[in-house]
Amino acid sequence: MRLTMRLPPDFAFQTAVCSHGFFVLAPNRWDPTRQALQTVVALDDVQAVVVDVRASRDGAKLNVVADSARAETADASRAAIRHAVRRMLRLDEDLSPFHRMCRRVPGHRAAARCRFGRLLRGASLFEDIVKVICTCNVTWRQTVRMVANLVDTFGVPCAGEPGQRGFPTPQRLAGISAAELRRRCSLGYRGDYIAELADRVAGGELNLDVLADATRPTDTLARELRQIRGVGDYAAAHLCMLLGRYERLAVDTEMVRFVEQRTGRRPSPAALRRMYNHWHPYEFLAYWWELWTGYTDRHGPSHEWTVAGVGRRITQ
Repeated sequence: MRLTMRLPPDFAFQTAVCSHGFFVLAPNRWDPTRQALQTVVALDDVQAVVVDVRASRDGAKLNVVADSARAETADASRAAIRHAVRRMLRLDEDLSPFHRMCRRVPGHRAAARCRFGRLLRGASLFEDIVKVICTCNVTWRQTVRMVANLVDTFGVPCAGEPGQRGFPTPQRLAGISAAELRRRCSLGYRGDYIAELADRVAGGELNLDVLADATRPTDTLARELRQIRGVGDYAAAHLCMLLGRYERLAVDTEMVRFVEQRTGRRPSPAALRRMYNHWHPYEFLAYWWELWTGYTDRHGPSHEWTVAGVGRRITQ
């Protein structure tokens, strides 16, 4: 199955994929040789498909190739793949206002030139929430391992591709005890949070479509995200970013370390907010550009990283 998807003018494929750590988290795999994103899209709770995404030579469109699905579900499979790719790469967002702001700031002009800002996310909000929970109070190497364990153990299988699985759906995780998640996926206490989240979503108690509604105020969204067990202030701010709300800073030890190294002082959360409030409503993206360029200064261009190499030690 082959799909072609047109790209907005402020889009750059390498930048969109390789500016957020999700590009090395299963089921994603970046191929630096081919400059292609390989992922596995869950078509439903029982069937997934391997998908290869590359930009066209002129950068005006995406070429998407997926393993052939069953003929009787080809139309539904095509729609599911298209939806997943659009969501992951944020093809419906307009970041030109942020790029205009960047052009006025010497240290951020390169962000506008490379069309920075479409930070890769999951194929679903459920995937985003689970992955963000797996970033809390752990090293990045541990996050990579935990997410890989979840996908390998409970992910949606691909027909004819025994080693390939899509990210587990809430229905596949529902009913699995927290103890089993902790034991089989090395999740620690996060197993309790993920088990409860899956049960609430699969049982209809938590409607993630409501959280994804772009018309709702960001403060309301952040407050409701914090009501999910395991989602604190940092995780809620990071999830707001993944939902296209960039006003909130995800304050964690990595941000504090970064600012302390730059200024020589350990900042308070209030001081951090003051540092970026002139970027409103793109505070997160302005900060993330600075943080990510620090990583690439140390490790080289991120589109040249491998999952097994720099991808496991981005923050080191």
